[in-house]
Amino acid sequence: MKKHKLLLYDQMSRRMRGKLLWLGLTLLVLAVVDLLRPFLGTYFYLLWLVIGLVALLWLYYSVLVRRAGVVVAPNYLLLQGPLRGVKISYGRISGVTSTQMAQHFEFDALKARERSLVQPFFGVACTFVALNSWPKTLNQRTLWFPRLLFGVRRDGLLLASPNWMQLNRDIEEARRKWHDARQQKDKKDGRSLAAQILDL
Repeated sequence: MKKHKLLLYDQMSRRMRGKLLWLGLTLLVLAVVDLLRPFLGTYFYLLWLVIGLVALLWLYYSVLVRRAGVVVAPNYLLLQGPLRGVKISYGRISGVTSTQMAQHFEFDALKARERSLVQPFFGVACTFVALNSWPKTLNQRTLWFPRLLFGVRRDGLLLASPNWMQLNRDIEEARRKWHDARQQKDKKDGRSLAAQILDL
């Protein structure tokens, strides 16, 4: 199995984990000061709740988001998000080509947060995995994954990775091996009965 990072998640993690770390440290300093010289009164516990929430968000963006990517396995392509992974059979894939996000989305039409995430690689070549149909698990895909991972003009995955050419090659090689194995399995043994017995 070969795993490839996705630049969208990588950028998301980089942008958020630093901000959350500074916010968490600032709030922690305020909480320590409040312990030494109370100034929050009966609402001190709210500060600690916010610190706990910031810590959970930091773990999400520092650990879970960083593990997201696409895994090229022998029997399927795995789109791994921070909280959920979806297996896509090679039988659903109709082709693998290179494209750019700019061919699927208009930069000015994106939300401000989306623009800041994709700006570094918006015009750079990336992988497009065209699909014949969506797996049932991806019927509500934008609930678990950013919409920028999916093509607009055609059904498929829009995968911006550090090495799109290698990702293309890995997927095509895995698809070819999968199709070859299926053809071998589906082929009937055309040898004579005597030849089959000699192989036993």
